[in-house]
Amino acid sequence: MFVLFLLMGIASFLYFAFLLSSASYLSALWIWVLFGILHLFLAFLYKRPSRWKRRSLFFRFKVFCLTSYSLFVLLIFSVSILLSRYKKGEEDKNLDYVLLIGCELENNAPSPTMLHRLKLAVKYAEENPTTLFVLVGGRGRHSASAESSVMFQRLLWEGIPSDRLLMEFYSKNTEDKIRFGLNSIEKWIEERYLEEELLQSEKGYYPEDSNYTYIKEESLEWEDRPPDVGIISSQYQLFQCVRFAEKENSFYHYRTLSAKEPPYLIPHYYVREAITIVIRSIFNQL
Repeated sequence: MFVLFLLMGIASFLYFAFLLSSASYLSALWIWVLFGILHLFLAFLYKRPSRWKRRSLFFRFKVFCLTSYSLFVLLIFSVSILLSRYKKGEEDKNLDYVLLIGCELENNAPSPTMLHRLKLAVKYAEENPTTLFVLVGGRGRHSASAESSVMFQRLLWEGIPSDRLLMEFYSKNTEDKIRFGLNSIEKWIEERYLEEELLQSEKGYYPEDSNYTYIKEESLEWEDRPPDVGIISSQYQLFQCVRFAEKENSFYHYRTLSAKEPPYLIPHYYVREAITIVIRSIFNQL
């Protein structure tokens, strides 16, 4: 066990150094330093001085540390498995709206994780031409541009028309991104409905050259058919996204659309997300 804990401690420090050099824009990199210290401490417990061997207090402390560590690892592993397999809804074609969740930028440009999400969004937009996209994400601590602005420019470059894109600039975390994104959908529906009523009351019909798309009144009656809202994000984040969305507006029908993650970032993403979920669950914030 001494060798195992020693190797895991060294591996944690090496992984931290790798992330710091290749993906320093990520948050919570410090957890790998803590993991490294933790494993080196556990290795020390197995390589304790001989004069401590017969001390019952030390033995109890060792048992407590190893038991706590085992429960912690089991909990994080179980939550990570749950995140990796989570899916909400079956049918994801022709959704009314899709929330495209932003993430960290790399030098004010899309990070590898964001590029995977954008790739999925472009594919879905091409296959479902009536779906509107809500781009959510404000400016991070280490970037000069808002995440939604960067995604907007990328989608335009990919050929997605601007009239299918809504943007939200102010959210700083996942919960805010979901809340502000759903608020953007509600405001858009209200504005379009008011425009529709105004045009009908003035002219009774839509002019042929109108830039507005006709929206039937019954499609806006949420009592008859709640909007179908998709959420595009990385697999590790979808569970929290749906929980936040259902908490904010339980009337909508939600679907998850899972984007890939860069393989070398998977350990960091899942461990970070699992720890966040455990902490939020303890304080009843999920």
